[in-house]
Amino acid sequence: MPTGYCTVDDLRRALRAADLPGDAAQDRTIAIDAITSQTEWLQETVRRHWYEPTGLDEDTDNLIPTEPLTHDEDQQDISTGIIMVAGEGLEPSTRRGRYTGIDLYRRDVRSFTELLVLNADGGYDDWVADDAITEGRDGDYYVQIDDANGWSTLYLDTETLDDDIDDYRNAVIATYEWGIEGITTTVRRAIAMRAAAQLLTDDDAALGIPDNGQLVPAESKIQALERQADELLGIHK
Repeated sequence: MPTGYCTVDDLRRALRAADLPGDAAQDRTIAIDAITSQTEWLQETVRRHWYEPTGLDEDTDNLIPTEPLTHDEDQQDISTGIIMVAGEGLEPSTRRGRYTGIDLYRRDVRSFTELLVLNADGGYDDWVADDAITEGRDGDYYVQIDDANGWSTLYLDTETLDDDIDDYRNAVIATYEWGIEGITTTVRRAIAMRAAAQLLTDDDAALGIPDNGQLVPAESKIQALERQADELLGIHK
């Protein structure tokens, strides 16, 4: 099923706002393809995902995602540096362990489905499946999400790691769900603008833009749409 961070109606509104035919006269699949391709571009550029659990009433094409995404096998090194962390409810002078931080590839990590950590035998132990391993700030691992930008850092208690490991490269392989509940108007407008610019780039004749010197050139409209979209998305970059 295609995924889009805006609806076809959002795209029509963006076209009308740019003084372009708002009906997207092409086959509807062309408009959907533009939305989904720009959505994929945004995901990979800012490493974020948005979803609406109950969907949107106007989304008759079922483009709007309703669930977080799963990122498989985020393979990371373990830094040899450590961070001293004070436990919640403990005096600042009391330390509960030494932690090392790992910056995960995706933002807004919600939960781990698998957390493979290198062991002394050269294999991997799944810390999620191990009942002896605990998750949380007072446990063996936890994830910290920056409220300002969604960047997610996985912290591991170094005292839980096997002692006889010499090389910590590719020592963690994490699989997790990631995403933000609720698609903002900013994101929807930006994707609609970029999709409109793509339609205009691909086929300005199909959008009904006459070729005469009295109208704003199609290229100028493309640049304006892309510039406005980039301004809206600036907070996520």
